[in-house]
Amino acid sequence: ERVTLADRPWTSGCAKNAEIDENGQIRTADVFYSQVYGMAWDECRLGLLASRVSVPIAGSIYYTPGYQQSPGSWQNFSESSLFGAIGVDGNGDGQTDISFRRYDLNGKPSQQNSDLYPESSTANFMAFGEYTFDGEANLTPYFEVLYASRDFVSNSSEGQLFPNVPAGNPFNICNPNGAGVDCGDAWDALMNNPNFVAQVLGTFGCDPSSGGTCDQTRGSLGPASVLPIVSVAGDRNFTDVSGDQTRFLAGIRGDIPGIDFGSVTNWTFDAYASYTVSDAQSFRQGIRGDRLDLALGNFSTTGTPCVNDTGEVLASDVAPGCVPVNMFAPSLYPVAQGRVTGDFATQAERDYLFDNRDFDTEYTQTLISGYMTGDVAELPYGPVAVGFGFERRDDEINSIPDAVARDGLFFGFFADGGAVGEKYTQEFFGEVELPLLAGVRGAEELNLNLSARYTDDEIYGGNWTESFKLGWRPVDYLLVRATSGTSYRAPNLRELFLLSQTGFVTTFDPCFIPGSAIDPLSGGYNPALDDREPEVIANCIADGVDPTLANNNGFNSYSVESAEGGSLTLDAEESESWSAGFAWDMPNVNAFDLSISATYYEIKVLNTIIEPSNAFIVNDCYNNVNGTSVFCERITRDLSDPTQPFITFIDQGFLNRDQEKARGVDVNLSFEDQFTIMERPVDFTFDIVANRQLERSTLFTNADGTVDSDAFQGEFGFPTWRAQGYLRFDYDDYRFTWETRYQGSVEQDIDGIDAFDEALTGISDACAGPPNDVLCRDIGFADNYFVHSMSLYYYGDTWNFGGGVRNVFDTEPPFVDGTEIQSINNAPIGYGYDLFGRTYFFNIQANFGGGE
Repeated sequence: ERVTLADRPWTSGCAKNAEIDENGQIRTADVFYSQVYGMAWDECRLGLLASRVSVPIAGSIYYTPGYQQSPGSWQNFSESSLFGAIGVDGNGDGQTDISFRRYDLNGKPSQQNSDLYPESSTANFMAFGEYTFDGEANLTPYFEVLYASRDFVSNSSEGQLFPNVPAGNPFNICNPNGAGVDCGDAWDALMNNPNFVAQVLGTFGCDPSSGGTCDQTRGSLGPASVLPIVSVAGDRNFTDVSGDQTRFLAGIRGDIPGIDFGSVTNWTFDAYASYTVSDAQSFRQGIRGDRLDLALGNFSTTGTPCVNDTGEVLASDVAPGCVPVNMFAPSLYPVAQGRVTGDFATQAERDYLFDNRDFDTEYTQTLISGYMTGDVAELPYGPVAVGFGFERRDDEINSIPDAVARDGLFFGFFADGGAVGEKYTQEFFGEVELPLLAGVRGAEELNLNLSARYTDDEIYGGNWTESFKLGWRPVDYLLVRATSGTSYRAPNLRELFLLSQTGFVTTFDPCFIPGSAIDPLSGGYNPALDDREPEVIANCIADGVDPTLANNNGFNSYSVESAEGGSLTLDAEESESWSAGFAWDMPNVNAFDLSISATYYEIKVLNTIIEPSNAFIVNDCYNNVNGTSVFCERITRDLSDPTQPFITFIDQGFLNRDQEKARGVDVNLSFEDQFTIMERPVDFTFDIVANRQLERSTLFTNADGTVDSDAFQGEFGFPTWRAQGYLRFDYDDYRFTWETRYQGSVEQDIDGIDAFDEALTGISDACAGPPNDVLCRDIGFADNYFVHSMSLYYYGDTWNFGGGVRNVFDTEPPFVDGTEIQSINNAPIGYGYDLFGRTYFFNIQANFGGGE
């Protein structure tokens, strides 16, 4: 079933903001928002804005059909706000000409029709069988055949399309030689608008008009390139992924009566071979960036559409069928109809620009395995059991993209070279069980289990791992246990052979001066307004960037080329772990059964293989309080101009992390009792399974020997407590179950939380607002979370049926800021919170046939 964002009211994407004056008092935020942003403060937080054009001097101007702010200004487009404090009112009616809400993709029909949970369909078929031959060996050949298929269809919201339109393009609104105007003159027309002059005088006490006390006019520019920012229906938002898996397995098991002498007895064996092939295809539609560039004139020295006179080598399917594309057609700017996502003016434009991105991946595995077990000696307290065996795996991946995917031909979409490679792994293993004591005072039972495994990887060579387990019962009702061991994992095929994937990702750069630190009139840096943390400033300087000069007009986010891929230089992962605990059963009580167990565990993984994201790399580099991070080496900047030190490339490829560590305690409690209703017994069961997370941390050692560490316990995804409780009543052929799932409160790392700040001009962009937050702080936290479910089932000889309710009380997930916590419309995803709400289900099963 397809579930869209509109199906759940809490996924509105709203986030209230409050406006606070310099004395910390709440101002009349409604008035301020209306004057500057054309919207009330309690409306939804702004998302991506479209139906606009970025032009010289003014920046973004917005489509206002039939309205001009001043004679001679931009045709059908208007300026929104200037100098950080003035919402432009061109006609003097007391209202801003632009309301950002009209141009916001957040909450619009196309976005609300996107999938919260995509539509999927699955089919599974399985057949298995075995036959035991007569005879002392009990030889039993067996087989399994499995086929599974899945089709996954996802409809996400369309994003922004923002191609460069060259100065000579005939449709360019800043081309006075074509259908446009001189955008320098258009800016000056606004600066000389009497209504706007009065606004600037009232706010700053100076006159921005020609010859005024703070003259902001610029003069004629001539033809200039511009950047339309629109959203196009069906562009890169629809994905269809289908795949199937087929598995064949055949084997034989039995006894080995020939090995039976003295204490060497009870030997059995099992050997099998399997072959698995998985195949998947993915399909996506979108706009070709190379075709769009040709249709706009970006391959022409004069900006003429569909002309390539620059010598640029284009794919063979680019030039045929080219038609000029008008990026300023009214159909691309449907704000008058209450929409932001539009379409091209003609079907011919759409037919030419749209293409398919296809991918085909096949993965195969051949596995041969066998083992033998039996007793080899007799100790005073029981037989010594051993087992040994082998396994060989051959893995192969062929992930083949078409040209669109391989070369990244979609606009603003990554290139994916696929993955091609194969390797084998051979393993030999053995295990021994030793009964050290039994039935003696202080040791009703004392068993030791030792095991070892040798792994021979085609690429990484050989490695030994081992473990031991100790179980001690000082009395019948108490078991004390301990384990210790190591493990080994060589990089898989994707981590080794994934070919280069490149693309452009919008990345936040903390080294550029934030908009809040730019003086409204001069446009220069004002250190008194800079709210960045001291470590950010220091780390930027250490990386060769002057954070007081780097200026992108107040915008810290821009598109950065990124690449990810496999590496043959990765080290294998290794781990060390140990645990200790107990299991206790209530002794000598017939009325009820009670058992309690607890286990402390500690796991340390060395050389963890990770694939860091752009945001992680940048954040770890510049928000690191311990000095320079190892991730800074993955960031490439153009430092030729100290005022424009843009990040030009980020390496997201796989790498080894020095160490990852987890510590915690698992606790289990089980209570069983029986009572009678209407002379029939009722079995009552209560179970609790809980985990206390004591540590979840990572560690890197930098090139200079300094240690970069981070702890995650108590943050999203790693609550300090998780618990699941079950309450069951079994009466005759009926079972009633009540389940409660609990997650403890969490809060993002304090280093990642924006300080309490003025919501509009500062950096806190989603907060509860008054009266909960007098001063705003990002919502990067969640309270204790409980979800309850119930079910009732009937279990008969032939028919089993029943149903229930998941999330009985329709508990909503916590509300968070989507720029801080991974979320869909302010609902955190991937952290264990329920996104479906109250859900009803019913199951029925019939068992045919009889006998044993």
